[in-house]
Amino acid sequence: MLESETLDALRRTGLMRSPLSVVVFDAELRVIWAQKAGERLGSGIPASDPAGRRLGEVLPGVDVDLIEQSVRQVLLSGQPSLDLEVTAQRPGHPGDEEEVWSCIQVAFGGGEEGQPAGVIHIMREVTERARAQRRLALADEASARIGTTLDISQTGRELLSVAIPRLADAGAVDLLTTVVEVDQATGLADDEARHLQRVAMQWPADHPIQADYLRRYTWTRSSSSKLYERLATGSPIFVPDLGTMTPEQIGEVAWGTGVDRMLAARAAGAHSLIVVPLVARGAIIGVVVLYRLAGSRPFARSDLPLARDLVSRGAVSIDNARLYTRERATALALQRGLLPRQIPDVPGLELAHRYVPAQTAAEVGGDWFDVIPLPPDRCALIVGDVTGHDIRAASLMGQLRTATRTLATLDLAPAEVLTRLDLITADLTDDETGATCIYAVHDVAAGGWDISRAGHPLPAVLRPDGSSTFLDMPPGLPLGTGLAGAARYQTARFEVPSRSVLVLYTDGLIERPGADLDTGMAGLASALRAVCTLPLREACGTLLDTLAPSPADDIAILMAQAP
Repeated sequence: MLESETLDALRRTGLMRSPLSVVVFDAELRVIWAQKAGERLGSGIPASDPAGRRLGEVLPGVDVDLIEQSVRQVLLSGQPSLDLEVTAQRPGHPGDEEEVWSCIQVAFGGGEEGQPAGVIHIMREVTERARAQRRLALADEASARIGTTLDISQTGRELLSVAIPRLADAGAVDLLTTVVEVDQATGLADDEARHLQRVAMQWPADHPIQADYLRRYTWTRSSSSKLYERLATGSPIFVPDLGTMTPEQIGEVAWGTGVDRMLAARAAGAHSLIVVPLVARGAIIGVVVLYRLAGSRPFARSDLPLARDLVSRGAVSIDNARLYTRERATALALQRGLLPRQIPDVPGLELAHRYVPAQTAAEVGGDWFDVIPLPPDRCALIVGDVTGHDIRAASLMGQLRTATRTLATLDLAPAEVLTRLDLITADLTDDETGATCIYAVHDVAAGGWDISRAGHPLPAVLRPDGSSTFLDMPPGLPLGTGLAGAARYQTARFEVPSRSVLVLYTDGLIERPGADLDTGMAGLASALRAVCTLPLREACGTLLDTLAPSPADDIAILMAQAP
């Protein structure tokens, strides 16, 4: 009776003629009637003959447990469910994408105690909408989380952290060793073997994988290797049924050590995989391998666009890190080549120095220092800092250091040296580039210091009792203004007490994000007090480690003590 009354009611509402998929349950979760749902997802049971069956028999491809759980809640509360989404796999199509259905569940009828007599379950396919939303969400997360550093391995780990578990259960990032070590991005179009190095891997602890899976492996071109041929053209590899393939079938897809790796992954629970080449600036730099493990559905072909989008974003960030590493290494090599390998021994003056490049800056800067013996019994100490953080800054630093050494041989006063150096800097740079510098000459016999500065931080003096002060002297304009007359660099004479230490440094030692210069100088004074009893070289190193353990800017320190 209930079934006929329900069907009559549905006919009156016109729902039976609706293009939507409809399933009607009784209070025992048995199917009374099904409309259109069986056409795509059903078991072949006619819509007119589902009576008394459970949902899993009528629609075996849907997430039955989730639907029935929601139906029970509707029967219990009497309140409709309006926002349920379920996935469904079309029977006989295991490699296809799971469809997504938006569901509405409404109770109907009423028993003696007012309980609903059943539930009308209405389904509308929203697969394309859900797929687009998933793709946008993955792209947004990738943009926010991949490429936060310029470290290749960290970028690989960030890529996997986005892919897992949203797209895969496990994965790895493998780069060509020429990219990691030699830093040369090359293609795969010739017969030369390619060696890959694992830079990142994420694998669940409850699916242990063999240790040799982490080792390097080799791509060798093979006419029978479908995998190599596809990767050589930048095309992804889709293997949804890895779990059921024989070693021979795997050998038809992979090659050499790749077969061993696929078998090792399968032994650790992988049953489905996607391999996507990392392509940057037209060259393949490696691959990303994504796995589905036991308990997850196989990859579907619609997962390929998601994987390609994600890997494409990751490839740009990894290649940026590669280019950064190359440029930074080049700049560091150039900078080290331009700085003095050792400073000369100066009779009557004990010297110590430290130089460190920035640890967090994108590139290197142009800090430099020098010690130049002068006749008769004098010595020039120079510390300078070129603005900017790139190879041009390092190159300009080398030019200025050479120019300063040349000017020093003319036996000019410090202010005159800076005046001429200002003109040279202006000729070498543009309006946005300049440098600061401090030039100090020590007279060993007289014991005094003649110092001039061009926009550089004030020198500090550490006395034997641990007190310190900053020398009060005219600032001068930074080098590069080209206004020799207007700059009016001045030479100041200072008598530094015996056994005191003159400290010259670049601004990286005292500048901190969010802090003013006075705070940085106060920190330097405090750190100087703490090292006053140490030998000069040890004091120089401790000072640097205390104030800048991980410097965000290049730092040069030059300390001088007259016994």
